[in-house]
Amino acid sequence: MEISVVMSVYNERPEQVQQAISSILRQTYLPTEFIIVLDDPNQSDLKALLQDYDHQTDIIKLVLNRENIGLAASLNKAIELASNELIARMDADDISEPRRLELELDELKRRHLDLVSGNIAYMDENGIVTGGKSIIPEDERLIAKLLPYGSTIIHPTVLMRKSAIEQVGGYRLLPTAEDYDLWLRMLASGLKIGSINAQRKRIGHDTFKSDDYDLFAKINDEPMRQKFNRGQYHFELAMYALRNKKIAHACYRIIKAMFTTKNNFQFVINYLSFRVIWFASERVR
Repeated sequence: MEISVVMSVYNERPEQVQQAISSILRQTYLPTEFIIVLDDPNQSDLKALLQDYDHQTDIIKLVLNRENIGLAASLNKAIELASNELIARMDADDISEPRRLELELDELKRRHLDLVSGNIAYMDENGIVTGGKSIIPEDERLIAKLLPYGSTIIHPTVLMRKSAIEQVGGYRLLPTAEDYDLWLRMLASGLKIGSINAQRKRIGHDTFKSDDYDLFAKINDEPMRQKFNRGQYHFELAMYALRNKKIAHACYRIIKAMFTTKNNFQFVINYLSFRVIWFASERVR
């Protein structure tokens, strides 16, 4: 199956963009096209760099916006131009691991997914890995339970089907969280979303309608989002403690996570319920 990579460039540094592009061109499973949208026509240095790549490499297709239209609109434009069914997201300040597309494609096909997300590691300006995100849920059934309470899908790692994006109408021009909005609409449409813990590296550091104010409140309420993220932080520490067999500390962190917000309470209950069911089914086997 052939893959189209889509990336929007705005005001990243040329060396970041160069590293991002090189990491895609060095994939073990090479995409047949790499659609890059320059969303700031005034960035002359980035324009020159991207035009040079466009002339040298047949895979790259450069799109120059006449004016800044934002990430969501730029991605919709790139996806519309894509000639393949599979769409891989890429950010201009990230580096993809060499086997990223190969591993994501294998998982997408094996599990018959409509979207698969990877995980991330953080690296400094010298290319030294400085840390990583905790393990994310992989099973599509668990993700379906957890997604309404908060997203574990990491946007720039995603490989998804173009038909799935088109089915829900693509990205919407929201003030923020365009990706979370898209995942929620995919989930509401019965599409299958899974993850794997393969990584990419970050450099430096439908029941839902367009006038659904409840959704806007959910993704734009900054105090609530901070509380939810604090609960997720406690949950990640609980999982880390469990992996290190520190049971008492894990229980303490889980309780802290549960009582930050109602959504985190439901998140933890759903996670624990799913793990109990999974463990029971494994014992039966």
